[in-house]
Amino acid sequence: MIKPMSIALLLALPAALIGSSAESKKPTPKPAAPTNSCTTCRERRPTLDPAQFSKGAEPGVKEGYEIARKYPATLDQIHCFCECAESPMFHHKTLLTCFTNTHAAGCGICLSEARLAGQLKEKGLSDAEIKNTVESVHHTDGHPPTS
Repeated sequence: MIKPMSIALLLALPAALIGSSAESKKPTPKPAAPTNSCTTCRERRPTLDPAQFSKGAEPGVKEGYEIARKYPATLDQIHCFCECAESPMFHHKTLLTCFTNTHAAGCGICLSEARLAGQLKEKGLSDAEIKNTVESVHHTDGHPPTS
């Protein structure tokens, strides 16, 4: 004969196991995606670390990524004229987007625009003046106007 206490323990054991497994299956919160230091930028992803382009990269690549990291708000206002914004493959938001991955490392237009923007920023020009100058230099005929 089974004692009432044994029956109670047998019934309680599965419930306890189910409760503890439900607790262990709670989803762990995902860490927040990293962002860049610019809170007003359309592009919020961080730029790649310039140090990864120290060895083996073409000249000027590391400098371009350093400029993007130093002046994200400025590059975020500039249209990239390598057509990556219009490309169905890339859909880049701004010039800053080019530096959130390795795209700019292989694109002379992105690097040229960033270098010019960095030089003008160092001379004290406003972001509006920099945007106007960089886009005037790199704009090509037939390219849609930038907003």
